[in-house]
Amino acid sequence: MSGIHCKNEDLELQRILESNPDLIPGDQINPSDPRRWLVVKREMPVPDPSTGDNRWSIDLFFVDQDAMPTFIECKRYNDTRAKREVVGQMLEYAANGHYYWSKDEMRTYAEQAAEKNGISLEEEIKRLQPDEPESVDGFFQHVQDNLRGGQVRLVFFMEESPPELKSVVDFLNKQMERSEVLLVEARQYEHKGTKIVTPILFGFTEEARQVKKTVSVTTGQRRKWDKESFFNDARERLIEKEVSAIKQLFDKSQELKCELSWGTGKISGSFSAKWPHLGTYSVYSVFSDGSIAINYGSFKNTPEQKEFIAVLKNELVSHVGFSAPDDYERRYPNYKINEWSEKVDGLLTVLDIINEKFPAPESV
Repeated sequence: MSGIHCKNEDLELQRILESNPDLIPGDQINPSDPRRWLVVKREMPVPDPSTGDNRWSIDLFFVDQDAMPTFIECKRYNDTRAKREVVGQMLEYAANGHYYWSKDEMRTYAEQAAEKNGISLEEEIKRLQPDEPESVDGFFQHVQDNLRGGQVRLVFFMEESPPELKSVVDFLNKQMERSEVLLVEARQYEHKGTKIVTPILFGFTEEARQVKKTVSVTTGQRRKWDKESFFNDARERLIEKEVSAIKQLFDKSQELKCELSWGTGKISGSFSAKWPHLGTYSVYSVFSDGSIAINYGSFKNTPEQKEFIAVLKNELVSHVGFSAPDDYERRYPNYKINEWSEKVDGLLTVLDIINEKFPAPESV
């Protein structure tokens, strides 16, 4: 067969991979448990951390059956940037993604991708996890936990790669315990008018696999958290005063009749609080390491939601002292326990104010 090189990266690499995700050879990545892929989005936007504008985009964003985020950058053979620049670009994406993406945003993108393929997201999760499928919400909580914990996979998808890039990928993959850095050469051939793509994996040697196995905290089974296990984990991580602050926030969430859900993270437990009359997503999520995420970006679809997050932001700045970037309405900022535990009374006051200004409609 005659070897060929693509001329249009978008049509001949990105779209082919989007339609055929198994061109990322999951059996070569993990022979004992081949990776299966869920397409979340092509051209996944990555905002600039200094401005909040969508400065970059990742060519493709996949997750596997263990909810491991997988960033994929495609480069054709004649692209002169397919060396050092592409490595720095990928590391920049991985470093900034967790500041802007929440489980809700990733779930929305995945739902759109599934709908495009004529299948529900629930069915996609069952395909990924046929033996014991997670709930959609639990799965994307798991994706978010992995993203925040730096448990990600970076994949360079190219027609051919220069030897120096293979060396860089091999070096990075041996050094990075929680993340995988892989290179897939997708060589293309033509035979009687039919194009054939043959993927070959580089960068995941047996030596590199042994490095990954040392990180036992992220290789165990998913964990379904509840109130008891969450607070037990918090007590092991935090001092008594900090656990008390989380308990006060949890009790206030129950008092205000928030709809609470528990996460399934491997690293940290979490609970999320939702006011169903304000939207389908949670307002905030609290983790057993004491951090709290404010999910502004999930409330931007209606005038009432936009008013809600404006009030929420102003009250949090006023009563708790939380910093708020100019583009807060698209952000999901995370605040550590030392930023709010001593101001927990102010945080509880904010929840009371929100409940008063945006009350749930009375049931008939």
